[in-house]
Amino acid sequence: MAIAQGADGRPEAGVRRLAPMQRIAAERLLRSHLETAPVTLLGEAECDALVALREQINAGRAAAERCSFTHLLVKAVAQALREHPALNCALIDGELHQYETVNLGVAIALPDGNLVVPVLRDAGSKPLAAIVRELGDLEARAAAGRLALADVSGGSFTLSNAGAVASVRWTTPILLAPQCAILGTGAVRRVPLARGDRVEVAWAMPTSLTFDHRAVNGLPASRFVETLHGLLGAPAHIDFGL
Repeated sequence: MAIAQGADGRPEAGVRRLAPMQRIAAERLLRSHLETAPVTLLGEAECDALVALREQINAGRAAAERCSFTHLLVKAVAQALREHPALNCALIDGELHQYETVNLGVAIALPDGNLVVPVLRDAGSKPLAAIVRELGDLEARAAAGRLALADVSGGSFTLSNAGAVASVRWTTPILLAPQCAILGTGAVRRVPLARGDRVEVAWAMPTSLTFDHRAVNGLPASRFVETLHGLLGAPAHIDFGL
């Protein structure tokens, strides 16, 4: 059997065209990478109280009703954006569009490895139970290829949680222009943390905020991260609507 040769003469296992969804995503991401001024802030949020709260919320609930860290992050991010609205915006044709509501795009991995980003509209006003139901519905329709254009349009900020892969910590998320910011998070894991003069083992979540420096400066972006970390460390201050 003949082995296919690439343009450089090396053997290839095969060649396939990008699927329409992959082509659209590739073009959009390349354009965003070339046309924005991205900066990524790396941080780590203490999560002992968040882990305990999630266990408390999920105790006795059916599997379909249990919340994940992504669900908790949706509420924390939406609340932090209300305090720092400069990151809940889009830069379109040289004009900065500031949004009153948080339409939060949530990146979802499909069975074939591709990503889609459906939008939870006005995520800040919805109780946690509604977020669990709505995101579950979007995930099911995404896996079945039944998302509509309206489901993936109109986002004002994006969350990409890579927590399913425990060995991945920090990332450098690419902006979904014209949005001005995207938050990447890693797996919640046990790490050594300095607390005063002691080093203790605690739960922590790595965070990576990429923002468009044309629209947002480093100080407001850093303050958003600080607020978010504060909410994740003390989730009693998050309005989950429980």
